[in-house]
Amino acid sequence: MAVAVGRPSNEELRNLSLSGHVGFDSLPDQLVNKSTSQGFCFNILCVGETGIGKSTLMDTLFNTKFESDPATHNEPGVRLKARSYELQESNVRLKLTIVDTVGFGDQINKDDSYRPIVEYIDAQFEAYLQEELKIRRSLFSYHDSRVHACLYFIA
Repeated sequence: MAVAVGRPSNEELRNLSLSGHVGFDSLPDQLVNKSTSQGFCFNILCVGETGIGKSTLMDTLFNTKFESDPATHNEPGVRLKARSYELQESNVRLKLTIVDTVGFGDQINKDDSYRPIVEYIDAQFEAYLQEELKIRRSLFSYHDSRVHACLYFIA
């Protein structure tokens, strides 16, 4: 047996008259104020060979000089190095994390160069999931380290 479910007709709807200002028009302003007071978090993963210009591009993108150690071309394997910075422009705060792939593409056999990168990305998503699954989670104070953008440099 099928039952028809539909919207009630207009005569069944109850109309309420507002006695004052509700404030729906200020919701966008409230969202902007909340976002600027909390700040933003942005995580970039830079993948590319040593000396291709990853650090230079990051310095140029964010108009600042980030600290970076000069890398050599004789790394035994690929390792990831995450550095976090607090940037501010006007009243907007940005917590920027740049993850650099040290030694990527420097080996003769490059078959397993991608593995540490994939493992890092998976580990960051797993850490966030574990924080989200907690009974007493605190995502407001938790530093979200998931990768938001991956820049792959090709020479």
